[in-house]
Amino acid sequence: MFCAGIASPAWAGPQASAPTVESAEQTIVDGYVSKQIACTPEMPPAFESITWDPPGFVPATGGSGMITDANPALGGQFTAAWTGSEWSVEYLYC
Repeated sequence: MFCAGIASPAWAGPQASAPTVESAEQTIVDGYVSKQIACTPEMPPAFESITWDPPGFVPATGGSGMITDANPALGGQFTAAWTGSEWSVEYLYC
């Protein structure tokens, strides 16, 4: 079960960003953990994986996909976009 509500961008901390899949995925995971803890404090997240929607991750652009959590009630869809200096990630749940 996903939390209902308006999706909002989440910015993950002051780490140095780069327009790479590694940087994007680290930002997505960091933001996911923070967002999920705020959304479902009684069910802490246990991140497992990111699956990119076709055509997959596009360097210096981003993409969309699904976050899989060990708890099937958690996780969900996201979009990630490179702003020119950092990743903007929108979690489409909670």
